[in-house]
Amino acid sequence: MLLAVDVGNSETSLGLFDGKKLLYHWRLTSLPRQTRDELFMLLHGLLESRGRHVKDVTDLAVCCVVPELTPIYRELGELLTQKRTLIIDYRAVPDLEILHLDPATVGADRIVNAVAAAKLYGKPSIVVDLGTATTLDVIGRRGEYVGGVIAPGILTAANALFARGARLARVEVMPPERLVGRTTEESMQAGIFFGAVFAVDGLVEAIMKEQGFPPGTPVVATGGLAPAVQQASKYITAVNLDLTLEGIRSIYEGFSTN
Repeated sequence: MLLAVDVGNSETSLGLFDGKKLLYHWRLTSLPRQTRDELFMLLHGLLESRGRHVKDVTDLAVCCVVPELTPIYRELGELLTQKRTLIIDYRAVPDLEILHLDPATVGADRIVNAVAAAKLYGKPSIVVDLGTATTLDVIGRRGEYVGGVIAPGILTAANALFARGARLARVEVMPPERLVGRTTEESMQAGIFFGAVFAVDGLVEAIMKEQGFPPGTPVVATGGLAPAVQQASKYITAVNLDLTLEGIRSIYEGFSTN
């Protein structure tokens, strides 16, 4: 079985696949100081809670944007499988045309999402990843990675507001009942949430105009706040919280058959 791991700045997602079927999915806090042995014990516990064992993992593929954790996961994969761990970067997808001026600087998560979106939703398409950063990645008509946009994430922007506003108390980031708040808390929630939604919609609209994409071009959102943002968005056509894991699996399949 393949264990796909998506290591983000804030969260780490793990998915256990039996072929193309995602059996189990876990979402954890990313801890940059974890050791290989700590990760092994954590994984052992997660699998055991589902009636599985670490010996069930035959392959490990990792998409990691935290450089100090990359060698730890490489070692973990070798410990688990006695095989080389697939650490995904642009070289793992030789068939993907990347129009970025320096492909080596494109985040692995953005490459993985582009591959998954093209296969699952078609070409052209746009991915909106609502994580520590809000990223929009553009897949062209031929399935090429055109490039994208990076903006502060919803929670990142909110935390900056809480930290800098001396009289602004921390509020839960959630869809408010109305746009015009009647309390300071409502006003902050509206500004944070709808500000993010309108920013995403504005960027999607501008991207579609610049690229000449037709109306109805698939726009798929991923990340914890994706379902809420979709409900208020004019352009997001689908939500897939497992998009990155599906992309990792797809890239692994292509890599293992070459």
